[in-house]
Amino acid sequence: MGNKLCIILSLLFSVCSNLEAQIDSKAREKDLIDIFSGIFEKSDKKKPEVARKVSFSIIPTSSTNGGKRVFVSSINAAFVLGNKDSTNFSSVFFLPYTNFSDNIGFGIKQNLFTARNIWNLPGEIRISKLAQYTYGLGSQTNEQQRVDLDYSSLRIYMNANRSVARNFFAGLGFEYDNYYNISSVVAPNGENAYTKYESGSPNASTALGFNFNILHDNRKNSINPADGWFSALIYRINPLSAGAGQWTSLYLDLRKYIRIHSSSRKIIAISGFYWGTDGTVPYLNLPGTQLEFYGRSGRGYSAGRFRGKEMLYVESEYRFDISKDGFWGGVLFINAQSLSDSNNNFTAINPAGGFGARIKVNKTSETNLTLDFGFGKDSFGFYIGLGEFF
Repeated sequence: MGNKLCIILSLLFSVCSNLEAQIDSKAREKDLIDIFSGIFEKSDKKKPEVARKVSFSIIPTSSTNGGKRVFVSSINAAFVLGNKDSTNFSSVFFLPYTNFSDNIGFGIKQNLFTARNIWNLPGEIRISKLAQYTYGLGSQTNEQQRVDLDYSSLRIYMNANRSVARNFFAGLGFEYDNYYNISSVVAPNGENAYTKYESGSPNASTALGFNFNILHDNRKNSINPADGWFSALIYRINPLSAGAGQWTSLYLDLRKYIRIHSSSRKIIAISGFYWGTDGTVPYLNLPGTQLEFYGRSGRGYSAGRFRGKEMLYVESEYRFDISKDGFWGGVLFINAQSLSDSNNNFTAINPAGGFGARIKVNKTSETNLTLDFGFGKDSFGFYIGLGEFF
């Protein structure tokens, strides 16, 4: 599996490099709006470009690889709440999703910067009914441990971070998770990792926590960063949770973006995080694949494929333009994750890798349509969405 993946990535890199060399170097920047304008515009006279206060990017259907396929419509609104030279891009994602069966939900995810970046206001509101697979704790779980887990949920996360120095913020927030109508079916091996962990068969769990945040962000555009650093330290305290005792969590996130070519888009992006918990943590609040706030970890595996009380994750991605007008692009990526088992030991590392294409949906906000193929150990994922993964 590993050798085949290396061969595929090498071939893709060679093909994309050759394509890039063949594109006219004088082509202007272009996006899907330009393409559709050219198709439907009847007049030959070119109209001047109009500066938009809000840039919308829409894809009617996309997907998440959550163990059971979910179809999603993604809408992104990007805007600047101040002078563009002193204020970062703000973004709001609207994420309705359904597979027309047992998965349905709606989410709003925001990352706002007020004028002159005085305040940073990230947050998420999500309500959903989901059916997915869970495998128990640790990085060595297998298909014989797979449990069907159904539940409904309401999530409200809101944070307010105040600028304390250039590109540095500190703040507070609250995080509310309500899981209800929980049901599970035993695994092929006759066991049930969910009820075993929860010491019974609870059908609901609620957690209300408060967090303390310290972050650094000198990226001009978080939707599609070209350079800069991002780092965040988030400490969450849950005094009393329904169905569980007191517990805490610590999340440390580090990202670096390196531009390696001055005249064309060639970027190496590196991301890594540690997510640890302590105390009686509800099963559905445990760290896991694609379960962090951004929900973008572990391409190549399904959401919740690995879960534990602690999680270590690292990923690197090479991003490049294929066409000089920036309309076509590509990525190559590798990642690795490790989660602690029931004895709080890290016993294995689960690597993955893959490649993807990028189509410029909106050149003002630099929003891309992403199409990625991820390969893990005995696993495969196909991902369509808006905006880069990190």
